Amino acid sequence: MLDFSVSVLPLIVLALGNFILSWAWYSPILFAKPWMKALGINPDKKEMTEEEKRNMPWLFLNGLIASFLVVYGMMVAVHSLNIADFAGGLLVGVVIWAGFALTHSLNTLWEGRKPLVLLINNGLFLLTYALYGGILAVWR
Repeated sequence: MLDFSVSVLPLIVLALGNFILSWAWYSPILFAKPWMKALGINPDKKEMTEEEKRNMPWLFLNGLIASFLVVYGMMVAVHSLNIADFAGGLLVGVVIWAGFALTHSLNTLWEGRKPLVLLINNGLFLLTYALYGGILAVWR
């Protein structure tokens, strides 16, 4: 039986953590330049267009909503399987990543995405799914 109950504090902390980690992952500190180059975007561009500036609040809101959804989905999976140890939660996260995130990302290659984009994106997905699965298993 699926357990749709919500543990509010872990949900909020991990969703905000996911949002911040995602920002750092795609920042110049880590992978922004190779990711942007692989997408055909000039990583040295200093100014945003007016359209890009207008879209920023929506992009941040979408990122925040997606962070809450991924953590809640992982919470449902981990709690429904009654996983209570970090390693078990980590394994659930890896299986969910491989079964859903990776397979959907592989389909973006049909859109002409470069494998480097897939590698950078899935590095983040694997890290967060595994880490949050483990954390949610022990933090109820």
